[in-house]
Amino acid sequence: MIAIMIVAHVPLASALVDCARHVVGRDPEVISVDVFPDECAADSAPFLSKRIIAADQGHGVLVLTDLPGATPSNISVTASHLAQAAGVPCCVLGGVNASMLIRAINYRQSNLEDVASGALAGATQTLRRVD
Repeated sequence: MIAIMIVAHVPLASALVDCARHVVGRDPEVISVDVFPDECAADSAPFLSKRIIAADQGHGVLVLTDLPGATPSNISVTASHLAQAAGVPCCVLGGVNASMLIRAINYRQSNLEDVASGALAGATQTLRRVD
C-alpha cells in the first residue's frame, strides 16, 4: 500500500486529513505535516525525509503539498530526494485539494506512479464552475 503524506502551510495539512476522515468515514491513514511560517527547507528537509522513510510500507510514499515553489513544497522536494537516495520511492505533487487526496486514498493499492497519476486526475477533474 502506498503511504500518503500531506505537507502544507499550517493548518491545511491537518484540515485536509480531517476532511478526508469525514468523507471516507474512517481514519484515512494519511500523515499530516503542517509547516509553520518560520520553517525553511534546509533545516526541515532532513527531518521530513526521516518521516518519509519511516512512512514507507515497501511500496513508496506519495507526498502532497499545497503551493508549488512555496516553503512546504521546497521542503518536500528536498526531503523526497533524500528519501530516494536512501532507497525509498516517493513522488511529490503540488496543488493538493480534497479531490486529489480522496482519489489517492481510494487507489493507494496501485503502484506509486498510478496513484500519483490518479490523484492528479482527481484534482483536475473536479475543478469547474458549479452554478
